[in-house]
Amino acid sequence: MRERWATDEAALNSAPFPILGLAPPFPTPLGLGSYETVNGQVANVGLRYGAHGPSPGRMVTVSTAPEWADRTGSSVADVLGEVVRESEDERSPAPAPGDPVTAEVLIDGVPWMASTIESGQTWATVVTPHVADVELFVTVTARDWPPSGLALTRVHDLEPFFAGRRARIEAVLAGGGSQPGPGDWDLPPARGLEGHQALADMMIATTRESMAEGPALRRSPLPNDYAKRWEIATRAQMQLAGQRRNEAEDEIHSVINHLCQLAQKATWFGDRDLAKRAIGETLGYVAYGRDVPSAEAQRAWSRYWGLRGQDPPAFESLSSAEESWLAAWQHWLESR
Repeated sequence: MRERWATDEAALNSAPFPILGLAPPFPTPLGLGSYETVNGQVANVGLRYGAHGPSPGRMVTVSTAPEWADRTGSSVADVLGEVVRESEDERSPAPAPGDPVTAEVLIDGVPWMASTIESGQTWATVVTPHVADVELFVTVTARDWPPSGLALTRVHDLEPFFAGRRARIEAVLAGGGSQPGPGDWDLPPARGLEGHQALADMMIATTRESMAEGPALRRSPLPNDYAKRWEIATRAQMQLAGQRRNEAEDEIHSVINHLCQLAQKATWFGDRDLAKRAIGETLGYVAYGRDVPSAEAQRAWSRYWGLRGQDPPAFESLSSAEESWLAAWQHWLESR
C-alpha cells in the first residue's frame, strides 16, 4: 500500500497545472480528496480541510482541474447536489438548493468572478481563473464554513495533505474502522495564552509574507505543526473560557481571522509595539473575557464576523460593519 501511496504522490506532485487550496486560516485536519487521471495524466486534484463524512462538522474541499479535462455534468448545481448527498443527515435533511448567484473569489489576492449556490449549511462555488498561464476549473464545496470572503491560493507543498491522508488510512487500518480526530492527539497542554500566541504569531507571519511577496512569487509552506498549533489553541480556549469544542473552534477561527485582517488592513499594525499590544488585548478578551481598552473594537469585530456568510440586515451592510470595526481600532489607537 505504501508503494502505491508513493506512486500516487509522485504523480500528483508533477501535475501539469497549478493546484489551488484555501488561503489560511483554514479548518483542520488536512487531507487529500479525490483525484483523477485522463490517459495516464493527472486531470483533477482535490484538497480536503476539516471533518469528512456524514457526521456534522466543518469541511471544505477545493478541487482543481485544467480546462482541457473532461468534466461532463460538472455544473454548479451538479457539484452542490453531489456534496449535499455526501453530507446529508437523514435526521435533518438539507433544504432545496437556491439559484446560483455571482460572487467574487480572491485567488492570491486577485479577484475572479464565480458562481455560488447554497443549501442550508452546505454550498458550492465554481470559478475558472487563469493561474500561471493555465486556465483552470476550480470547485469549492463546503459545509459549516462561511461562503463570503472566499480566498484561495496556489499550493506548492502537498506533503501536509499527503500526511493527513496516510494518517487517516493507517488509523482506520489499525483501529478497525475508527478515525481519530485532532481531539485524540497526544499534545502538551498550553500554559495560559501560550497556545493562542503561538498560533497567532504563525498566522500573522504567514499573512505578512503573503502581502510582502505578492501573488506571483512562490510562498513558504505552512509549518508542519500548523494543525497541532491550532489544536493546542483550541484546547486552551476550551479550558480558559469554559467552552465546548465547537464553540472554542469557532472562537479560535474568529480571533485568528481578526488578527490576520488587522495585519492586512490596519497600517498601524506594522508597528511592532502597537501590534503586540493589540494582539495581547485581543487574545485576553477572547480567552478570559477581560475588559480591555480595545473592547469597543472587539465587539465591533464580533458584529462584523457575525455578518459573514449571512444576509446582512438592511441597516448594516458587511462593508459598513467592517468600517465600524476599523474605526473602533483607530479610536483605540488615538486614545492611547
